[in-house]
Amino acid sequence: MAMVQMNVRIDARLKDDVDDVLRRDGVSASDVVRSVWAYIADRGQVPHLETSAEERAREEERRRRMALVDGSAGLVPRELAKVGIIGEHNAQSASTLGDASPRRERDAMYDQLLDDYLTMERSE
Repeated sequence: MAMVQMNVRIDARLKDDVDDVLRRDGVSASDVVRSVWAYIADRGQVPHLETSAEERAREEERRRRMALVDGSAGLVPRELAKVGIIGEHNAQSASTLGDASPRRERDAMYDQLLDDYLTMERSE
């Protein structure tokens, strides 16, 4: 295969910074350029390079989704309490995450369910 040489104009400080990283990782600038060219040739498109704005947008979306998860904590116990399947106290304790582990929360919920069952009025 015939080889060609490319000359590229690049900011000197940027080149030095990148050269440090490449040297640390044991990769040459030629290796990187060959990899990028192979990627473009294989896929027919330039690789997507994420911008700072895209990173921020992705992080904001992650936070929004986590807020939805946090906001729904305790939803099932609250709904079960509404229809009378579990006691209100159990619903409140199950929805309070605090610093308790999920296992302790689960155990507390089952303990309360057992207490509710044991104190339930029975018809004979």
